[in-house]
Amino acid sequence: MTRQIYNGVKKDLVLINPPSAFSSYKGTRINALFQNFPLLSLASLAAAAREKGFKVAVLDLGIEMEPYRVLDEKLKEYSPDFVGITCTTPLFPEVKQLGSLIRRKMGLNTKLILGGPHPTALPEECLRDSDFDVVVFGEGEETLIELLENNNLKEIKGIYFKEGEKITSTPLREMIADLNALPYIALDLFDIKRYKCPPILNRETPMVSFMTSRGCVYGCTFCNKNIFGRRFRHKSPEYVLGEIEHCLKMGIKELRFVDDQFTTDMPRAKTICEMIIKKGLKFPWTLAAGLRVDRVDEEFLHLAKKAGLYQVAFGFESGDQASLDSIEKGITTEQSLRAMKMVKKVGGLETIGFFMFGLPADTEESLKKTTNFALKLMPDMAKVTITIPFPGTRLYKQYEEKGLIKSRDWTLYNLHNSGDIYIHPNLSHETMEKYYFRFYRRFYLSPRYLFKRLIKSLRSGTFFNDIRVGFQTFLPRFFKPKTSL
Repeated sequence: MTRQIYNGVKKDLVLINPPSAFSSYKGTRINALFQNFPLLSLASLAAAAREKGFKVAVLDLGIEMEPYRVLDEKLKEYSPDFVGITCTTPLFPEVKQLGSLIRRKMGLNTKLILGGPHPTALPEECLRDSDFDVVVFGEGEETLIELLENNNLKEIKGIYFKEGEKITSTPLREMIADLNALPYIALDLFDIKRYKCPPILNRETPMVSFMTSRGCVYGCTFCNKNIFGRRFRHKSPEYVLGEIEHCLKMGIKELRFVDDQFTTDMPRAKTICEMIIKKGLKFPWTLAAGLRVDRVDEEFLHLAKKAGLYQVAFGFESGDQASLDSIEKGITTEQSLRAMKMVKKVGGLETIGFFMFGLPADTEESLKKTTNFALKLMPDMAKVTITIPFPGTRLYKQYEEKGLIKSRDWTLYNLHNSGDIYIHPNLSHETMEKYYFRFYRRFYLSPRYLFKRLIKSLRSGTFFNDIRVGFQTFLPRFFKPKTSL
């Protein structure tokens, strides 16, 4: 393998975050929640490659004011042998263009690798329609290392690659059994000071997403399991504490736990909290991925709060039981009410509620019920999205088999700015949009919420910031946050 040398430093691999990675919600109802942070997937991949002796650079175009100028400069500086780009569904058109641009600049000697949820769901299509050489299917650390080490692609598990006009696949790779074998995430490859988050979402900045486990044992049809699978695998509490300390030493001020389900193993979750307390680590953290309402108890909440947890998010999804059942969520509205009551009893914890419109069994009546349910739960923040059947989910497969998918324009697969991409069994896209906007008006302009928020903002000194956030929420086209630093 040829390794280029510039300024005495070998640069074998450049990992890239696309320009629009943080700005896809610009101009939407969650305009005010724009944030950026070191991308966990790239930090993990970079650490794994570097541990094996490869020189790695991370190029985060999402925080650049002039991303393509920076890209041009860095490609000339690094002249990498390999470029890896991660990709979600709405970003694929941009990533495709990015790959073509890099190909024109670097020629055929630089191998282009594509990974992430979208290429894992549609690997052949992504290769056929782009200049990428290889798609990494699923979990990427071990596969990436073998791509850097081995020129014989047929010997590498878990990839799709081009052989002339033909696309070839290799056998699936087994999931990483021992997550403790992974190195700590490579935060030193990011310019940490350039990452900022709004005060309404974070107490401290910079923040980083943090994962202590992989895999979700539950079977919600709208959720993509094609990267980490449904088998719960976890890092030991000792490893987790070591990685937390590593993040804090790197300049991170807050951690956002994004495990699929942090409390799948409740005794382990409690042990981690106990160890944070015993170790005397002081940092704010959140459970932001949507904790299941049937996987929480008061003892855990008390321990977590004592360990620095200040915000917990719940995936309530719907206030209608039939709608919940139609996505095989496996929870009840009674459990949602009980979980919220539990959090309020513990006290001192902010809450975020996630809701969805357009679940398979939804009707106009169920959308009204969900809005009223959100008002009854009254979390500190509520976010509703129009359900999108993303490629790789069972919901997408079900809709595709029934001929209900109307568009494969992936830019329209944006949770807060979605287009008319599928035929819902009961609702038009216009109806779902109407109730989407109505949800935000009814929730955030309700007298109960406004009074609650006023008291909180006066006590915390965030009154004027909250006013600004309100303008960004209800007039997103005119009040836009900065999307680059």
